[in-house]
Order: sequence, then C-alpha cells, then structure tokens
Amino acid sequence: MDLAQLRTFIAAAESGSFASAADIVSASASSVTDRIAALEHRLGAALFIRSRRGCALTPAGEGFLPRARSMVSIWDASRTEAHLPARFARHARIGGQYALWPEFLMPWISVLQAEQPDLALSLTAGASARLNRDVAADVLDLAIVYSPAIGIGIEAARVLNDQLVLVRAADCEDWREAWVDIDWGEALHIPIVQAVGQEDANGLRLDIGGMAVRWLIEHKAAGYVPARLAHRQMERGAIVVVPGSPSFDFSAYVTWRSRGKLDTAGIVASLSSFVQRDEKLTKQV
Repeated sequence: MDLAQLRTFIAAAESGSFASAADIVSASASSVTDRIAALEHRLGAALFIRSRRGCALTPAGEGFLPRARSMVSIWDASRTEAHLPARFARHARIGGQYALWPEFLMPWISVLQAEQPDLALSLTAGASARLNRDVAADVLDLAIVYSPAIGIGIEAARVLNDQLVLVRAADCEDWREAWVDIDWGEALHIPIVQAVGQEDANGLRLDIGGMAVRWLIEHKAAGYVPARLAHRQMERGAIVVVPGSPSFDFSAYVTWRSRGKLDTAGIVASLSSFVQRDEKLTKQV
C-alpha cells in the first residue's frame, strides 16, 4: 500500500477538504486528487463524496479510515524503532490531553525515563476523542485522558482525581457577564450550562485545553477549568473560585489496549506510583 496515498486519504478525511489535505501533506491539489483516485481504484470502492463545501467519507471510507491510520502508524513505529540506539530495547507511544501535560505528564515523563532507561518514547498531545481513537487503532500504546472510551479490548484505570471548578480572573467584576463556555467534553456541557444558567452568553466557546486558564486571566473572564490545572494561578491570586458554584468530577484515566504488542503494565505502574508520591497530586481538590 502506498504510504503517500494513505497519508493523503487520512488528511482529507480529518480536514474534510482536498484543499486542506494538500496543505497538510505538502502536495498540489492535483496530486491529492490523483492519490485519492489511485487509492479508490486499488480498493475498488469510492472513499469520498465531494461537494462545494468539501468532502465527506462514504461508508467504505469510514470503514477504511481506522485501518489506514493503523497501517501508517505501524510503518512510522517500525521506522522509529529501526533507528533507535542500541541502548533502547522498547518503544512506547504515549498521548495525553493538552491540559494534563504542564502540571502532570511532563514531570512524570522525566521520572519514567529515569526508571526505565531502556524505554524510548514518542509523545503527543491531543483532544480526548483523537487520543481514544488512536489507542483503539494502535496508533498509540496508551493515553491519559479525562474521558476514556472503554470498549472491547480497551482497558482504563483512574490515575488522578480532579474537579472542574468555576473560576474568574481576579479583576473580573461580574463573572456572569464575562462567562466563557470552555469545552471539556459533551458529557459535561449540559450539566455545566444548567448549573450556572449560562449558554454561550458571549458567543464564545473555547477548546484550547491548558491554555484556558491563561485566556481567562488575560481576558478578565470566567469559566470552568480543572482545579489542578489552575492551582498555581489560584495561589498567586490571579484567579479565584466563584463562591457557591458547583463543581464536577473530572478525573483523569490511563487507557490502553489489553492485547497491545507493548507490555504497558510497567508504564501504568510508574504513572500510578508517581501520583501517589506527589503530594500536590494526591491532596484533595
């Protein structure tokens, strides 16, 4: 299977546009069209429905997408492992939600490297939907997310207790006027809106992960953020919790394939042990 064709197909499927796919894979528009046509000919099935608004996957395209991701991932992982220095015996692909990296995953990765010096790492950040999908498709060996997608062959374990809390910038005078809807997953959207009686009051919805706290401070705004993500700015007095506002459970989970080629038990144990040793991560929020 031609890797350029597969990468182009994935880019078009994820962006919803052949033009955007051309930018992603650094190819001309005609090259994208030719690659998709060649792939469809090889598979004997139409993969896209094209319109003026872009492109949408056909049922055949929907079915082929996870397999295409898996084939590209296997090649990328094999290429990486082939070039690993001799001191590395294993290679792990780990993903985490954006908001979890600054205060949690970055310091843990340093500990993991010290504990398991023969383990090479490929790290990525993303939204929970993509990370869950990548674990299922064998693009990632494990992911740390707030909303795990548990299914056949997929396991998950809670690793970090957290809460979504309503905060406002210290110089925000009226939090209701400055309310911003921050996207932490569809499961929590309606409960939060019902609890605060606000819905897109400013016509603004953010899906920027860990940068949400900075946004609230710089724009003198208010919104829900994970308590552990915000604790440093709370200690500095840059943001404050809105008194009497409800909080929502927002624990983080590690998820992995139960029959993956990499033995993830030692990595999961390292993550759990790291949390237990860190007082900032174990104290009640």
